[in-house]
Amino acid sequence: MQEDTLNYEELKLEFENYQTSTELQLQKLSKRNIKLEEDINVLANIVEISKYINSFLSNENLIAMINDMVLGLLGVAYSTIFIEENNMLEIKVTNIKGKKLKLTREEKAYINSGQNYLLNYKDGIRKYDGSEFTICSVMGMPIKLREKFFGFILVEHHRYNFFTKEHAKFLKAISNQIAIALENSMLYRELQETVKRDPLLGIYNRRHFFELVEKKVDENKEMPFATIMMDLDDFKKINDECGHQFGDKVLIETTEIIKVHLEPKDILARYGGEELILFIEGFNDIKDVYNKVESIRSSVENNIIRGDFISKTITVSFGIGYCPRDGRNVNQVIKKADTLLYKGKKLGKNKVLYKDM
Repeated sequence: MQEDTLNYEELKLEFENYQTSTELQLQKLSKRNIKLEEDINVLANIVEISKYINSFLSNENLIAMINDMVLGLLGVAYSTIFIEENNMLEIKVTNIKGKKLKLTREEKAYINSGQNYLLNYKDGIRKYDGSEFTICSVMGMPIKLREKFFGFILVEHHRYNFFTKEHAKFLKAISNQIAIALENSMLYRELQETVKRDPLLGIYNRRHFFELVEKKVDENKEMPFATIMMDLDDFKKINDECGHQFGDKVLIETTEIIKVHLEPKDILARYGGEELILFIEGFNDIKDVYNKVESIRSSVENNIIRGDFISKTITVSFGIGYCPRDGRNVNQVIKKADTLLYKGKKLGKNKVLYKDM
């Protein structure tokens, strides 16, 4: 009987130890499951954010949209995204009133060195005008991709020790997505700009010229404007005698001379071959346009283009059409300019014609 009692006590103790051990293992598994669920949620959010960002790649408000997502998903009081422009960090978007961000010296050192950081102060780091809360927890993350620095993202909360490792992972993932979005956006803009421009001369191509000009005219139908058709004289002869490489040099140098005389709002494009076209608006008198074009003609004529064992001068013929004098739409004005251009060529080339002679 005594032996049975001892066996029972041993079995009971063994069962209790097993039960305790099992409960501990279940607790560990439960914690792992919770952690795994959190990681999955973070990953799912990152995937969704990535899809969202890529779908709005060309949107001018992309960074503001990302900042709104950070505020919503992290539940922070403030979020600020800095973007590097002209080697300077500028606040691109923030929900801080008046954009008056009060960085500490310690934070500035972290940001200038491109390091991520986490600051926690019970007594507070800063307080913003109009807010009843003191910021006690701050996390900063550089926006980098393949060591290329794009900017910085800064999140703030009034609760002490608010930010966790999960927040850091999430913010790191967000900063990576922003960097990818910025790089893709730059590549997208470069591609869009390439499609608009002539590959040799760097000025607009004919198609984009018409898109720009027709939009301007449609927006202001009473606006006077001029179109100038230009044709390099005897260009075929230059190509035949000096070669196409020298011909390209002639086109490039002539275009650069023309650009020197232009205002920012003037639109220059390659119309085709050796023909260029110029759109001018905002002049006081049609003679002002003539004088401007005459200055271009003279500068081109006096320029010596040098190549390997070759020195040449080039002349250009010009025809100017005006709105409303020569037509009420772009095509009518261009047609008049084209007619005057070829009249000028018949009269001996190297001329600027702005009216019938």
